[in-house]
Amino acid sequence: MAKTPRIPARSTAKAMKTLVDSAREGRLALPMKTVAAEEGMDPDELLRRIAAGSVVIMQRKNRCTGIGTGLRTKINVNLGTSSGKVSLSDELKKAEIAEKFGADTISDLSMGGDIDAIRRDILAFTTLPVTTVPIYHAVVECGLETMTAESCLPTLKHQAGPGNDSVCLTRATQNTLAAAAHA
Repeated sequence: MAKTPRIPARSTAKAMKTLVDSAREGRLALPMKTVAAEEGMDPDELLRRIAAGSVVIMQRKNRCTGIGTGLRTKINVNLGTSSGKVSLSDELKKAEIAEKFGADTISDLSMGGDIDAIRRDILAFTTLPVTTVPIYHAVVECGLETMTAESCLPTLKHQAGPGNDSVCLTRATQNTLAAAAHA
């Protein structure tokens, strides 16, 4: 079985430090302090867990959400359009309900309509961190039967860009990346 490519733990851009960078330097950044207080956890323990990769912090607007070992269970709401129904107002209503009733995160699983525009509107509408699933968008763009590693990578790069809070890499995505790494 091919090894899954690893994303470097250290950012390559000199101007951009990640929370992992700060944790590995032993420096408590404000989002870490915020999450530690919200979770009732010793800030130094949270810093160690972030440095070790067992905790991540999703940030969106003025919200910090800690996810991982030793933190409370989070509520994620799945929403998104399909090829059979595209209604931006329905998706925004779902995001509104999710936020109103205390969800911690949203996953946008849209596969119909103008996916980029729908995602931009969801991101503008909510303060909750939003995760996407790039392989779904790649299937829409390329078709399942003709999708290749080369056709998936641009979608992954696009969704990992500004605005999105995280991406979900499914086993299919990991296998696709592994194939691309060995091509």
